[in-house]
Amino acid sequence: MSASTPAPTLEPQRLPNGLLWLARPVPGTQAAVRIVYRCGGRDDPTGLSGLSHLTLRTLAAASRNLEPGQFQRLIASAGGRSRVEIDEDFAALQTVVPAHQLERVLWAEAERMSNPRFDATALTFARQQLRQAVQEPLLHPYARLDLAVQRHGYLTHPYQRGALGDPDQLKDVDVDTVRAFHAARFGCDRALLVVTGAFDEGALARWVQHYFGSIRTPMPMMTSSAPSTPASTSANVSTAPADAVSELRESRRPQSQTLKLSLVRAPLPAAALVWQVPRADDPSTPTWLLAHALLGLGRSGRLIDTLVDEKALAHQLSLSLDQHRDAGLLVAQALAAHGQTAAPLAQALLQETLRLADEPVTDEELDKAKALLRRQTLAAEWTADRLATALGTAWAVRGDAGAPAKDMAAWSKLSGADVQQFWRKQIVQAPVLTLLADIGAAAGVAA
Repeated sequence: MSASTPAPTLEPQRLPNGLLWLARPVPGTQAAVRIVYRCGGRDDPTGLSGLSHLTLRTLAAASRNLEPGQFQRLIASAGGRSRVEIDEDFAALQTVVPAHQLERVLWAEAERMSNPRFDATALTFARQQLRQAVQEPLLHPYARLDLAVQRHGYLTHPYQRGALGDPDQLKDVDVDTVRAFHAARFGCDRALLVVTGAFDEGALARWVQHYFGSIRTPMPMMTSSAPSTPASTSANVSTAPADAVSELRESRRPQSQTLKLSLVRAPLPAAALVWQVPRADDPSTPTWLLAHALLGLGRSGRLIDTLVDEKALAHQLSLSLDQHRDAGLLVAQALAAHGQTAAPLAQALLQETLRLADEPVTDEELDKAKALLRRQTLAAEWTADRLATALGTAWAVRGDAGAPAKDMAAWSKLSGADVQQFWRKQIVQAPVLTLLADIGAAAGVAA
């Protein structure tokens, strides 16, 4: 396959039970299986942040024929690895094994999908794993800044609460609540099975039909009406189809705002600039991607060249384009160089970001940015694990597993002038949230 040619897009096939499946060969000795559900943090009921995460953990914990921990032991004995992934837009289970073990994984994943065990033991195990997942990011010295980006970057959308969840809101959730939520949001008709790697296409088609074709989509149910006890609370979970809540809208930021945070354990002050961006399937996404590449993709983007290497104002810098199913954020975040404070760092970061609208983009810059983007896009083809992740995520967030290849075809045709004109409208004229995080400084709204 040519390095400049996107991989062919294959349309998913649908089984009679509504399950979509997609297979893509990758040279090598491994195979990856990814099951992704279009249900994530955005779908959590109010007051039960993390219910999608808890349901996924319970689903992964055990089944009728797999005791708690047995799936992980099965995969480990086969020489593979597995992971649970929760996102604002989706929930996923992914496993990578030597290719000759593919049928074993397909059986095990179909078993977890068709015969989940919702009992007190599985729920307790899942609740412990969720709490560990929530606590892990908090060990980072800049966790408070990262949380502020999400909580204040979004104004009204459920994205502001993240996907991991709040263990305190889930401590009294009982098995009936999880079972009802699973029936409403984790059915075959809201899932995609992705298989990548080395496999025989005919054998794979037979295995998918055999192991997944007979799975029944769970019928939405009401939670138990039995009286609850202090240790077990049954919540009323909406059984509306996931697509019924697909039109979640984010409010527009009316004006620029500055918030001050206090960092206790961080070694250096930090600053972040946050802009609202459109949803992931917006037609402007290819232009956002190219602008992001010009400013901050790789070690030689404009921001790092100027603020880290040339002016030495920042010790470390990142620019992230975080687009979701309903909305997104562009986040420029930096750690101050020794002796600097957050406010001048934020001002320099803003000036350098806005400069993209005024300083012409050279042909060399444009070619380098496109080369980095192309390499990033095509890197998904290099291993079965990466490709399964890319295909499943694009389907869950964009509704199209082939979206990255279509984006590449679009941004390949853009000029530097196209990006500058776009930047003047989308960033220069847009309100920005500025987060100033100094060591031991008072938190609040800056004057």
